[in-house]
Amino acid sequence: MPLGVPLSPVPEGFPGRVDFIKSAQRLQEAPHVPLPEICFCGRSNVGKSSLINGLCNRKQLARVSGTPGRTRLINFFNVQDEVVLADLPGYGYAKVPAAMQADWGKHIQAYLASRPQLVLALMLVDIRRDPEEEEQQLYSWFAQGGRQCLIVATKADKVAVSRRKQRLTAIASALEVPRRDVVAFSALTKEGKDLLWGAILAQAKRAQVSSSASSEASPEASE
Repeated sequence: MPLGVPLSPVPEGFPGRVDFIKSAQRLQEAPHVPLPEICFCGRSNVGKSSLINGLCNRKQLARVSGTPGRTRLINFFNVQDEVVLADLPGYGYAKVPAAMQADWGKHIQAYLASRPQLVLALMLVDIRRDPEEEEQQLYSWFAQGGRQCLIVATKADKVAVSRRKQRLTAIASALEVPRRDVVAFSALTKEGKDLLWGAILAQAKRAQVSSSASSEASPEASE
């Protein structure tokens, strides 16, 4: 069970309708949709677009940039009025000017720190590589901020089945997380798709239950 939470059943035909909402460069421009939000973050060219397209059964919902690391927008998608997916700009691409990376970092950090509807982050790493300092710092930041974060090891089909357990264990060890919180995904074979949707829907349900309980316990609700 990723994050120690029982998976929610994935309805037949889900995700069905997926609508692009808008793009935003700053937190102030982000849409205000009353749904739990899931963000996707990771290095440029780690397979973020392929993951989102694979989860949503689309070919070009999230588009691959011709110049990795140059996309500066957060793209928001409404999935069947159940959850909102937020595709964050990639980081760590060597050819991107340092000043541009710093500017992105400022706006992305503001989003991660201040987005009230954000209930889960999916942090992508390439299954073939050990997480580096940037991934370790990002995960540490999530943990310190109390944000739930699930690690997605992309490009699972690039590694022999006999080596996958070893690679997933190595990634978990490098990030100091439970092995259960690292999920393998392949855009080619769709391995991990149902597991990720089950985890996403479970976190969304938990957030809605928590929100309802808080509202019922508030003084305004009891008057």
